[in-house]
Amino acid sequence: MHVLHLIDGASAQACATTLAMLADAMGRLGDIRQSVVLLGGEPLTRMARDVGVEPIKTLGVPNTSAPLGLFGFQHYVRATGLRDTVTHVHCWSIGAFSLASFVFRDRDRLLTLTSEPAPGCVRWLRVLCGERGGQRGRPVVLPVSSTIRRAVLSGGVPEGLVHVLRPGIDHSRIVFGDRDPLRNQWRVTGANHKVIALLSDPPATADAIESLLAVEMAQLARDDHNEAGPISLLVHPRQRALVRAKVRMRETLLPHLLIPDDRVEQPWRVLPGCDLALAPAPHGGGLSLLWAMAANVPIVAGATYAVSEIVEDRHSALLTKPGQTHALGHRITQCLADERLTWKLRDTARHEAFSFFSRQRYCQSMQTVYEQLASGTPVEVPDLEITGGLRFTGRA
Repeated sequence: MHVLHLIDGASAQACATTLAMLADAMGRLGDIRQSVVLLGGEPLTRMARDVGVEPIKTLGVPNTSAPLGLFGFQHYVRATGLRDTVTHVHCWSIGAFSLASFVFRDRDRLLTLTSEPAPGCVRWLRVLCGERGGQRGRPVVLPVSSTIRRAVLSGGVPEGLVHVLRPGIDHSRIVFGDRDPLRNQWRVTGANHKVIALLSDPPATADAIESLLAVEMAQLARDDHNEAGPISLLVHPRQRALVRAKVRMRETLLPHLLIPDDRVEQPWRVLPGCDLALAPAPHGGGLSLLWAMAANVPIVAGATYAVSEIVEDRHSALLTKPGQTHALGHRITQCLADERLTWKLRDTARHEAFSFFSRQRYCQSMQTVYEQLASGTPVEVPDLEITGGLRFTGRA
């Protein structure tokens, strides 16, 4: 069995957290041979190598968009003889899935979705999944959450083709001993100086100004209670609304409020130095939330469906109604002030991350899906217990 992995740089899923899932599966699926083709330029190649995706082949395509590289990819497939050896094509973006549907129409094609696609992309996915005719290849869509699955089904993709495959992460990527070096690099001094990581997938999509306002409220509450120590918000240098957030920071005369660091796109590298993870609605969370759970960092988040599928309020995180900045600020204050509650939240979250989102479990499930496709049997992804608050409502 030979699996070809494809991902294009134009996709929102072309981020370090998704590529880390791909890297964790490489070489850990028994006798299954795996190859990786990246459809993009040097930034995508560098990101893939940083997270450990090897070996890889990079094909330059216009605007890093997979469908625009159709002819170049066809030439590469013919020149390398991949058509004779590849049995399954595993796509990590809808653009790559489009390309595979044209070039490998007679092969089984899998699509992993780690973020919710736009409605237009879902409609196009419905077309790609419906045009099978008498071909032997089967399309299979593997969203990492029930929230993404509902979005795909609402666009008309046949239910029998969509199966939730919960993600897994390599917990050994987190180096807890990096806390002091990280805080020294950020010029954070003293245990009372708290650092809050702004998490989202893709990494720069969460709103910096909304998050900054919530942090300001928490800072004012600490000052009112005479609790010494500033609070800083760790953001990506390309964070959404970051310019407005910097203007706000200068207006408040609080230069410590923002800490830009491009390593936020690899959350396992920065979370050991943080005291809290913030995932505001609607873009907060995603795979980054799993890394916060594994890194033993307490979580404050907006209670979207995607977040509530993973964590539960006052059990493994503190959640607020989406869009309420003042509530986020209150939850941050509550988490930083109540040490006993913080210990409970992060210990529960870390236990659930190790129990339900391990690399070994993910690789075993992925191998099972490949073998089911190879044998022609119906795809049945092994069940995994829901960890978040939605398990009580039956909506997960």
